[in-house]
Amino acid sequence: MYGECGLAGEAKKVFDEMPVRNSVTWNALISGCIKGGDVKVARAVFDVMPEKNVISWTGLIDGYTRMGRFNEALSLFREMVVVEGIKPTEVTLLAIFPAIWNVRCLECCGMIHAYGEKSGIDVFDIRVMNSLVDAYAKCGSIDDAVKVFEDISDERRNLVSWTSIISGYAMHGMAKEASDSYKMMVDAGIEPNHITFLSMLNACSHGGLVDEGLEFLRKMVDEFGIQPDIKHYGCLIDMLGREGRLEEAEKIALEIPNTMSNVVIWRTLLGACSFHDNADMGERVMQKIMEMEKKYGGDYVLLSNILAGMGRYVDSEGVRRVMDEQNAFKAPGVSFA
Repeated sequence: MYGECGLAGEAKKVFDEMPVRNSVTWNALISGCIKGGDVKVARAVFDVMPEKNVISWTGLIDGYTRMGRFNEALSLFREMVVVEGIKPTEVTLLAIFPAIWNVRCLECCGMIHAYGEKSGIDVFDIRVMNSLVDAYAKCGSIDDAVKVFEDISDERRNLVSWTSIISGYAMHGMAKEASDSYKMMVDAGIEPNHITFLSMLNACSHGGLVDEGLEFLRKMVDEFGIQPDIKHYGCLIDMLGREGRLEEAEKIALEIPNTMSNVVIWRTLLGACSFHDNADMGERVMQKIMEMEKKYGGDYVLLSNILAGMGRYVDSEGVRRVMDEQNAFKAPGVSFA
């Protein structure tokens, strides 16, 4: 109870007072430490456990993953499987997937895939198959993602399966394939959700299919009753900005409800103004950004460069002076040399 409530200190006190402990007790303490955000203490408890089982290993792997310590999660997973010879469960695999795609470990995808087929986990747990589709795509192999997706029978494919492959196509710039998958999904009687449409907007953005993207947005709202959130708007602004349809992008940005207003939206539009050398709109967009945040130097630098590129050197210097007066932060440049 204390652990579930994130009170790791109280959980440890009860644990220390117990005359007899078993694996369930130890695992509960590890879980409590992780929920409390203290993976260091969780590891210390794990290291002194008299007997570790797959639940113990999975709990700590999940803790490392949740804390963004992906290499440590992968190292612990390898130790569990290779050194200790403990077979991971489907829960273990689901816990390690975020670490795999965050470090882009394609080899790990192959290992998990092979293990899933040999152990039979792939056959009965659609979550593992869906995660594998997602992991392969995020690790750079859309071909393997497609193979896994095609191995899922029509009856077992669910919304997550379809959204995973559509998202994979989107991140690889394969807009037509994403659109075809969307049509097949709808034909199969599966209704898309807001994540599916976000993936489709991404696909259209990277594929330069602006009109198709706008049509998907219309379908989302009119046919499925899903209201766009800030991510959908951001994708829409990016899509229009890439194709130079800046007036449309600005109009949409201005229509975004104040409750959703986000500086990233306007920064995306400012980047499009820079790419298409539109200084007039760049100044208007910068004014909007200044209303929300004045301390990020990258905004000033971008507008200054837009103005300089248009030959407006005096105005460009003026923006630089305002940046200095605002004491705006500018990230230092780095070199790989």
